[in-house]
Amino acid sequence: MKQEEKNRRSRELILTYAFEEFAAHGYSGAGLNQICTRGHISKGLLYHYYAGKDALYMACVERLFTEMTAALRELIDPEHVTVEGYFEARMRFFRDHPQHRQLFYDVLMYPQSHLAEQIHKCREGFDRFNDHALKALLSREKLADGVTLEDAIGQFRSFVNFLGVYVRESSNADDEQKTSALLRTLLYGLISR
Repeated sequence: MKQEEKNRRSRELILTYAFEEFAAHGYSGAGLNQICTRGHISKGLLYHYYAGKDALYMACVERLFTEMTAALRELIDPEHVTVEGYFEARMRFFRDHPQHRQLFYDVLMYPQSHLAEQIHKCREGFDRFNDHALKALLSREKLADGVTLEDAIGQFRSFVNFLGVYVRESSNADDEQKTSALLRTLLYGLISR
């Protein structure tokens, strides 16, 4: 096996166990010792490829946003998606990738301020795609009086973040039904006027 392939496999092995650890415990609860123990990886090997916890975490965050953006691009056609379809695509991705869901909401809810700039760079493609999709789908809807497109996008984003907190630790079978009900509430309200 060529050295280049061996290096790629070693980095991939470390990243796989790191992703599991950060998804399960978040940045603050994750430890390099646990990653090494679970993956049967020497600390020397880990440090050969990653400078430390921050570098390893950022490699996981980069993988998260790259894979999530690629999947959503396949699932969502921004020019034709409905609000419900957009939301379903995100829920489907998280249902199929529970570790991604956990890490995604950890990044959103417990941001590491010392890594904020790096995280922002990792999110750029994801944010651009979501902005485009939200703008396209919400511009086709009749918004309530006094609600601008920018307001609607901002509120929709906040709502999606709230739902992430709501389902972050849960794996109940009825989570999707509950989140669908909350989505209907966001879009159409509870009280008729």
